[in-house]
Amino acid sequence: MKIQSIIATPVSIPTVRPCAWAWGCTLGTTRTILQMQTDDGLEGIGECSGAAPALLISNSLAPQLLGHEVGDLAGLRQLCRMDFSDCLSLATPDLVEAFAALEMAMWDLQGKSLGKPLYELLGGAARPMAEFVSYGYLLDLNSQGISESDVPCAMAECARRGLAASGARMFEFKVGRYSLATDIETVREIRAVVGDGVELAVDANMKLDLPRARRFLDSVRPQRLAGFEEPVASYVEMSQLHKEFGILISGHSLDAEKRMHFPDVVGVVGDLHLQGGLSNTPRQAATFASLGLKYWQRACLETGISWSAMVHLGMACPHMGRASQALMDYIEDDLVVGEPWQVKRGGVVAPPLPGLGVSLDLEALVKYHELYLQRGVFSHFDLP
Repeated sequence: MKIQSIIATPVSIPTVRPCAWAWGCTLGTTRTILQMQTDDGLEGIGECSGAAPALLISNSLAPQLLGHEVGDLAGLRQLCRMDFSDCLSLATPDLVEAFAALEMAMWDLQGKSLGKPLYELLGGAARPMAEFVSYGYLLDLNSQGISESDVPCAMAECARRGLAASGARMFEFKVGRYSLATDIETVREIRAVVGDGVELAVDANMKLDLPRARRFLDSVRPQRLAGFEEPVASYVEMSQLHKEFGILISGHSLDAEKRMHFPDVVGVVGDLHLQGGLSNTPRQAATFASLGLKYWQRACLETGISWSAMVHLGMACPHMGRASQALMDYIEDDLVVGEPWQVKRGGVVAPPLPGLGVSLDLEALVKYHELYLQRGVFSHFDLP
């Protein structure tokens, strides 16, 4: 089975509401959607972040992949220079993202050819469903017509609705955008609304300095936070916070050599698009587990294509140390046919369909590609 054509299409999809976080506010997501056809009539689909990979795929990688065997993932890896790294000064993130989309489509095609769901190709189901948390972006004051004093109660209502809809056992949400007093009151209000049976975790995106992080954690001790993602920018200081407060600290660094020197930063929040795709992510998760670290997946306003890959990975990877993040309810359209795979009873079960188990909605693809041409790229900094 050989590759006959590759089409990479950038799309821009609005979010259902502004998504505020410590450093900015996003109004939508821009993704590259990949369609890969074979000489026997099958189509595989893939996805990655941003619009730049679409140009790289169309102009450089696709012409070299025509006639390439769909099962030759090692050849794709060599073409994309995935084993070369010079502190990313030469191996650009766009190439890493492009590889992830291409590899995803090739896995999808292999599953369709064999009539097997992706999680079976990745080693079989290590758990009956992929587990996810309910996740909450902050509200933007200006665009949503509220004051900072409204934030704690509004976020508590977001938590109540999200947990009720998803059945998740953890609510994870952003802090660091507003005053420390507001963040502290938000944690208290959410705990009061959701009760003691739900775990709470927060993500500051490295916005706090060490003194403010200490004041925050000291003030919310009674609310028993289960985790804190990137409270500060320094792994040395993250380790200090763990030693002082005993809380699980997590970060995005995927450098195992670095992480082994900071065992107190226990959580590793990964992204299959940046980890070498579906082939390499389980291996990295196993490496982190061997170091005593806990790995889980972040969500980044992906469409239903990458979301389905995350679900299959969540079912197949035995080294998931915690429920992963979920943002499927934040985007206007997931670009796949049928109802979105929403989190229910704390997780998602991939249907026993071949490959990724989803089909591209071509009308939606055209619609949101046109929006990309009109509007351009959405970023995480659409608003201050």
